[in-house]
Amino acid sequence: MDAARDMTVAEAAARLDRSTMSIHRLLGSGQLTATGRAGKALLIDRSSVERLAAAGTRRGRAWTAKTAWAALALLSGQNPTWISASEKSRLKSRLRELDADAVAVLARNKDKTLRYRATPDGLAALTGHLIASGATAMRDESTARTFGMAGGGGIAEGYVMAGDAAALADAFGLVEDPDGNAIIHEVDLAEPFAEGRVPVAAIAVDLMSSLATRERSAGQRVINGLLHV
Repeated sequence: MDAARDMTVAEAAARLDRSTMSIHRLLGSGQLTATGRAGKALLIDRSSVERLAAAGTRRGRAWTAKTAWAALALLSGQNPTWISASEKSRLKSRLRELDADAVAVLARNKDKTLRYRATPDGLAALTGHLIASGATAMRDESTARTFGMAGGGGIAEGYVMAGDAAALADAFGLVEDPDGNAIIHEVDLAEPFAEGRVPVAAIAVDLMSSLATRERSAGQRVINGLLHV
């Protein structure tokens, strides 16, 4: 066991104030990352536990991917044409009851997030194949102004369609790593990206999953601002 990187199920349960059964459910849903075993003990990546601790683990059913993207589109000033008018009305009412942390937790099923380690050359090549999000989206000046952050260097984060991450990993020599510098979000729904960019609310939610306090705070501030427009 790498004490700096791994935690046992019991340690993760204590950190998140959840039962061990709940930790196994979080592992099964992909919200926590297993790294292997030490004897009979299942090991969990420490950074995945800390990201979840920072985001919160409120109980309750998360939105479906379709609803999550509709909520993020509404917050971003877009029209989510993939849901009905009645669904849109109910979602608008629901959003008025929430704060940034609740939005992030409810939207957790919006994508499948995969983390890799890339060489500098691989990272630069990968960036051109992603619809930028998180810190990488700050390379756009208007987005950087919205979040009050500088362009993200040393990391590549963005969206692709479901199934594309494996092909990109093969093409650019990416190695799976829970603490990696390449974060790929796979989605099944193309409509939220019709403008060729990630809705600003989704960028904010992705920043809220960062272990960096400044990024998390910027994401929370923007979501809370969008909720009260």
